[in-house]
Amino acid sequence: MVVYAYMGLYPQTHDGSYRLLGQAAELAVRGGAQRLIVKTASESQRIPTIEANVRALEYAAWAARAEPAADAGADDPAGSVILEEASALVGAVLNLDPDVGRALLLAFRKGYLDIPYCLHPDNKGRTRSYIDTDGRLCWEATGDLPFEAPPRLRSRRFSSADLLADLSYVRRKFDDPVSLKVRI
Repeated sequence: MVVYAYMGLYPQTHDGSYRLLGQAAELAVRGGAQRLIVKTASESQRIPTIEANVRALEYAAWAARAEPAADAGADDPAGSVILEEASALVGAVLNLDPDVGRALLLAFRKGYLDIPYCLHPDNKGRTRSYIDTDGRLCWEATGDLPFEAPPRLRSRRFSSADLLADLSYVRRKFDDPVSLKVRI
């Protein structure tokens, strides 16, 4: 298993980026990942230097050593829901064809794999997600995915401003100046 530190709008502050990287390292340890793909403090503004990558790797290693290995999701009931959904996705895809490449193509064609807000022509575009008030990524619509998400009600229609706010949630959360400073 590989964990990517984060694949969205990265924090713009030094402290924010290291807080996020530290949490990614903790997640990798708790989840039993074999690898962690790190991001650097400069990631939101430019392609990182070799030195910045080395600093990020060293910090992630430090954060990982400080985290005791544990069962992923053991203290988080949402973890079992995520595992069930992931298992349903993987199982449905693998049951389509013995060749994984063909199975993936079929899965997108059938909508078993459908990425929210993705404009790729092979993506059906019938799924929708949002960030709830606790900061969790939730399904609003599951399209033809091989599971049904629990119903969640919103008090208003989801707008383009809401999507932009969701896309920048992690950046805002980790760049918050009230948060604790990171020791480097």
